[in-house]
Amino acid sequence: MTKYGVFILTVLSLSFTAVHESNAQFINLQIRIEPEITAKVEQNLNFGELVINSGEKFIGLGDLNMGVFSIRALHTQSVFLSMNTTEALVHTNPFLNDEIPINLNIAYNNTGDNNANHSVELTGDLVYLPIYNNLENPNPSTVWQELYLYVFGTIEVGEVATGEYFSELTLVVQYD
Repeated sequence: MTKYGVFILTVLSLSFTAVHESNAQFINLQIRIEPEITAKVEQNLNFGELVINSGEKFIGLGDLNMGVFSIRALHTQSVFLSMNTTEALVHTNPFLNDEIPINLNIAYNNTGDNNANHSVELTGDLVYLPIYNNLENPNPSTVWQELYLYVFGTIEVGEVATGEYFSELTLVVQYD
């Protein structure tokens, strides 16, 4: 009978000790959630000042005046890209009907660096691309990566009124 009594006393003493020495802990947790995707214009496409009847003006891939967009997302994400353009630049004066024909192309670079020399020209109206696809470094050092888009092309300047001409390019980025 004494063995049984000692066992109960030990259990009660351990329970008492555990309750007596318990400490409360407080955790101050702050979470910063970044958006899943951001897009911004790094550089506008700029054909500069042109002379009336100067003919074709070409901005090629890699030229200083090409347009540059960046899309920042998780390196494991993929996006659907489509570009909507007009066929002509229009005069800023709404009473003039002069137009300058424009033909634009777009290329992308998803190797993690902003370098048009490593880009691939897009074909088709809707394209599905991974944000990051670098065969030399398949495991990037950061979770967030940037996909770069380069806009370039030609305009044909004919007999038009002097002034400023503009057009809008709409880049649609969808992600899942």
